Amino acid sequence: MFVLWDNRAPSDKGFPHISDEGFRMKTIDWKDWEIFCRVVEGGGFTQGAELAEVPKSSASAGVARLEGQLGVRLFERTTRRVRVTQRGQQLYDRVAPLFSALREVSAEAASVSDEVSGTIRIATPYEVGSQHLSPTLNRLLKQHPSLSVQLDVSWDQPDLIRHGYDLAFVMTDTSLHDSSFASKRVVLIERAFYAAPSLIRERGLPRAPQDLQGWPTVGNLDDAHWEFLRDGVETFSMDVEPRICTHNAEVRLKAAVDGLGVTRLSPRFVHEQLVQGQLVRVLPGYCSSPLKVYVLMPARKLMPASVRAFLNALEETLGVPEARRPVPRAEASAADVAQVPDVTAAAGDEDDVPTILTLDGADPLRPVAP
Repeated sequence: MFVLWDNRAPSDKGFPHISDEGFRMKTIDWKDWEIFCRVVEGGGFTQGAELAEVPKSSASAGVARLEGQLGVRLFERTTRRVRVTQRGQQLYDRVAPLFSALREVSAEAASVSDEVSGTIRIATPYEVGSQHLSPTLNRLLKQHPSLSVQLDVSWDQPDLIRHGYDLAFVMTDTSLHDSSFASKRVVLIERAFYAAPSLIRERGLPRAPQDLQGWPTVGNLDDAHWEFLRDGVETFSMDVEPRICTHNAEVRLKAAVDGLGVTRLSPRFVHEQLVQGQLVRVLPGYCSSPLKVYVLMPARKLMPASVRAFLNALEETLGVPEARRPVPRAEASAADVAQVPDVTAAAGDEDDVPTILTLDGADPLRPVAP
């Protein structure tokens, strides 16, 4: 509020007269400021409008309105890109933390309520969503009719604050690199090696990891080498140059079934193909390094009731005792090479054992290790 002093003599009480205009306060449209921040975070009006949950035309109008009020240009616009100006970046650096704090206050206020309602936004890799989260989500939604879930498929570790996620699941065979979020390891996924019977007939039955050298492979985008573990101890590492590289496990699975190469996948993910004889587990006495699945969330003092309910349901679903690691299986004999379907049956007996799932229920949420 601003005050206008007039030039008349002081009143009887010794205070100056205050004009009625002095009580008028200019209204600031903070939604325009939020849209501005979202356009910066999204790198353009299309993504920014999506993050701000407004139409693109409204985002453009909001930024133009804000530029008019401030008398400065916030973005340089061309037909191909939108770039924040130096002054715009300075304003963003000061204003964006304030909106983050407001969202934090709102989330903490909502967490006081025990009602499980609203929308949970979750990002997850495809394999985690299809294999591990579906039972939890279905169970939770049946228990809470007022709750809804938005599930986005994403392999990369997203910025939870920027994209507005409540939770994000990340798979890695190393460690997490961002220390700005709270994290908890929820699943440990065993991986083994599989190939189509036709490829085994063509190449011969491998007896040792070294025998796979020179085989075509189907792998992840990050695959540069595969580790071979026996009884939990790495005994061999093989450099790989996959013919097909993709984060999509479904694509890798179908490529392996078609005989395009040996692949590394979770026994749980390929169970159906093993039963049908479309794949064979090669070197059944070996496995590879497991994938660690972490759930990330904003570091909040209080957790929304909906997120708390989801994590509890996840623990109830996946919180089984530490699974026994399958006993190393005897490798197939040379006589089995001529009858690969029989190898499938012999090697698949213990593939009925579920993927190793570990829920560290006793560990408190902790910052991600750098």
